[in-house]
Amino acid sequence: MEQLDADILIVGGGLNGPCLALACAQAGMSSVVLDALPAVTRSDVGFDGRAYALALASVRMLRALGIWDEVGEFAQPILEIKASDGRAGEGAGPFFLHFDHAEIEEGPMGHMLEDRYLRRALLAAIEAEPLITHRASARVLSQDTSSLAAVTLEGGEVLRGRLLIGADGRRSGVAERAGIKRTGWGYGQTALVCAVNHELPHNGIAHQFFMPGGPLAILPLPGNQSSIVWSESEPRAGALARASDDDFMTALRPVFGSFLGDISLSGQRFSYPLTLSLAQGFVAE
Repeated sequence: MEQLDADILIVGGGLNGPCLALACAQAGMSSVVLDALPAVTRSDVGFDGRAYALALASVRMLRALGIWDEVGEFAQPILEIKASDGRAGEGAGPFFLHFDHAEIEEGPMGHMLEDRYLRRALLAAIEAEPLITHRASARVLSQDTSSLAAVTLEGGEVLRGRLLIGADGRRSGVAERAGIKRTGWGYGQTALVCAVNHELPHNGIAHQFFMPGGPLAILPLPGNQSSIVWSESEPRAGALARASDDDFMTALRPVFGSFLGDISLSGQRFSYPLTLSLAQGFVAE
């Protein structure tokens, strides 16, 4: 019988892979997490502008995995959500939908958490768990599931397990090699993502302005800082993504409005095409 390196081989070291490995460890199953990125990238302490909106179910999962105690102090509770029409230079319209955490029993509507805190906590947790082996800078070239599960890494090393799981993103190499196809289409829009500093406190309120070109989400981060997700048509978004930081902020200010005072860029800017991508299956032989 072939010797196994772990019960489960997990390809992908972002968020889902480590979370799955920790859950498996709680059930007594060993795993190898294969991360294509180097460890120094995952453990970078700098703020790059990325943050996650965590719903209650995600917070419960992180708490069950022992992660929330490590990151909760860095999270910003979302206490209210306001959704409204918006126009450039005018901010939110006079009529809006309003959701208040005081109307529910579970607490905040959600939490905003910066990427740097979550990925560093996950990295520390999997490094500390004896049932998890973390392999950074490990690129999978091929896989074989004809008997057990086996993957071949760059350099020729072969790892074996009982089950192979792809947690390697929308363009999953594991899924592609397994013959799992995807259905989807584009929406003709791109999301521009960054963080901004502002003069006035946000009071834990998340805003969604529905602008003519697409929605603008203003999501509260700790302190006088918010995460921005600005959706625009692909041509307009492409021009904004290529613009200098100064020119980008000049375009954002009239869309954002002045209700939080003057704003300035914090961290890097990112852009993501908005598409639907749905796997036609989740299991392959």
